[in-house]
Amino acid sequence: MLPRSIRARLTTAATLVAAAVFVGASVLTLATVRGAGASADVDAALRWIHLMVFLGTPLVLVIVALLTWAAVSHALRPVERVRAELAEITGRDLSRRVPVPPTGDEIADLAATTNHTLDRLERSAETQRRFVADASHELRSPISALRAQLEMAASYPDETDWPATGTRALAAADRLTGIIDELLMLAKLDAGALTQRRVVDLRAVAEEQLRHRAGGPVPILLRARAAAPVLGSPVQLDRLLTNLLDNATRHALSRIEVEVTVREEQVVVTVTDDGDGIAPEDRERVFERFTRLESARAKDKSGSGLGLPLSREIATAHGGTLTVADHAPGARFVAVLPLHRG
Repeated sequence: MLPRSIRARLTTAATLVAAAVFVGASVLTLATVRGAGASADVDAALRWIHLMVFLGTPLVLVIVALLTWAAVSHALRPVERVRAELAEITGRDLSRRVPVPPTGDEIADLAATTNHTLDRLERSAETQRRFVADASHELRSPISALRAQLEMAASYPDETDWPATGTRALAAADRLTGIIDELLMLAKLDAGALTQRRVVDLRAVAEEQLRHRAGGPVPILLRARAAAPVLGSPVQLDRLLTNLLDNATRHALSRIEVEVTVREEQVVVTVTDDGDGIAPEDRERVFERFTRLESARAKDKSGSGLGLPLSREIATAHGGTLTVADHAPGARFVAVLPLHRG
């Protein structure tokens, strides 16, 4: 059975190879000398060769083993430093990195890859910590509002307008439910859960959205000439468009335009409003979880700051993208998804 240590395994292998080479060379030499015939000189040479084989073989093996052990130990020293540093890294402190040797070999590549992995883990852990803190804050607000309303009503039951109190409590509960639903979907997307994959026509999804929103505060114009099939989750793709239209409705002044087109191997969904627009420096911030710009807070205090981040996560999970494009006046969101050709 081979030893577990790489150092010991390589030393054993090198020693066995050296032994085989040395013994083979000795046997070949003996055969050559014997083939020369019988004489006193030949007999003396044979005795000398036998002596060298029996005494030299152990000496050669020891020297080879020591040299191999030293060489392998030197080569594996960076691995030991990487192992020692990794052993000190904990979930509470992911800022430490393993040393990258200046050798430019496979061990250096391994150390560099390890550091890249630690970078991703640190960013992920920081995102999760920030997400938990923000989620706690966002969930506390509707719960506190609901509790305050009910406590006030319970303290003054005869003076309470119970229908109005019930309406406000229901609105707070609806907001809480919406936040929880979005958090749950984000958690599933973070875990890579994309279930119920089937062909979804985004033109049909957009048409259904417009039917539900008919008679709303802002008219919506749809441009979609042909079917736009993509492969994915019907629920998630519907949520993507729902969030984009909800956002446009909050900011639009007089109209919203939705366009669904097929371009080569892509389906492009564009949602445009004629509101205040989004400054270039904020076009990535709006996709950060729980981020709400001042203009959004001024127009609607009930939002959670999860709609646009969730829409981008859905697009990404379906192999696509969601970005803010240049447009004036107003804002234009562009979702690009892979076209499905069945």
